[in-house]
Amino acid sequence: MRAPHVRTRRVLAAAAATLFLTSTGCQVNTHQPAGAQFNRPVDLVVPFGPGGGADAVARSASNIISERIGVDVPVINVDGATGSSGTVRMLSANAGQSMSVLIQDTLATVSAGRASFQFDEIKAVCRLQSMPSALMVRKDTYANWQELADAARANPGKLKVATVGASSVDDIVLAATEEVAGTRFRAVPFSEPSERYAALLGGQVDVLYEQLGDVREYLDSGDFVPVLTVADEPVDGYADVPSTSDIGIPESVVLPQFRGLVMSADAPQEIVDQMSSACRQASESRKFAAFQEEVYATDDSYQNAAEFQRFLEDQDKLITSQLREYDMLAD
Repeated sequence: MRAPHVRTRRVLAAAAATLFLTSTGCQVNTHQPAGAQFNRPVDLVVPFGPGGGADAVARSASNIISERIGVDVPVINVDGATGSSGTVRMLSANAGQSMSVLIQDTLATVSAGRASFQFDEIKAVCRLQSMPSALMVRKDTYANWQELADAARANPGKLKVATVGASSVDDIVLAATEEVAGTRFRAVPFSEPSERYAALLGGQVDVLYEQLGDVREYLDSGDFVPVLTVADEPVDGYADVPSTSDIGIPESVVLPQFRGLVMSADAPQEIVDQMSSACRQASESRKFAAFQEEVYATDDSYQNAAEFQRFLEDQDKLITSQLREYDMLAD
């Protein structure tokens, strides 16, 4: 049962959202401009610090979405607790006047029972990205996955992997890797993406678990070398790098990183649908398409509100089953 203060917050948020819609004097009409329902800025909370993939996709999409809905969409970074802090910040605003980025790792903490909010408190708006991740090492350390795996088996629990946080998808993949390959790593969580990257560059960790597109500059420079992609099939440009499927990790563990937008569950559906439509238009723009290609986002990244909601529900069940299998659920 949700605590009484949470129920009260949601009732007040719903009332404020209703007032927000009423004040515009508008109804949903396909002949009206996309911004007809919005008469004030809609905050876009990034629940991670500047410089990471969630921040990049938010800033790439926000200006285009703003043009479609006719009001500013300021990006606000609120990091902490693998995305929980920023999501709670979004939920504390009036419903329909704020949204936040949701990623796979944050959803995993919800499934694990470690988040500061519950799944039924959020409502899907759109999925903007789906992309492959990888285990990567610093140049001139390990030439390939076999060398890294051999070192991990010879030194169980000694080699450190920079991850996004406890009970994340990163942890699930590392647990599965240990199960099939006998490679026991030590996960070291970093809340800031820049801290993870600096840790690998500086040698504080031996391996980085990250999305390929988020560290494109380090890949292009040769400072980071991917040795294992978290994917069911070869990744364009990295066909010579083995995938998790190649080493025997089951498909159910291959959880592609996604990034999408969510609002409070109390947000009026009209607002959600308008924002989802703006997301679609943003995803079809040349500028955003170029950005997506740069960060290795898949061609089927975009999902509308209904599709993304079903996707989240399916992922929640899948992640929960994986966390249970590897004994990562909160007590």
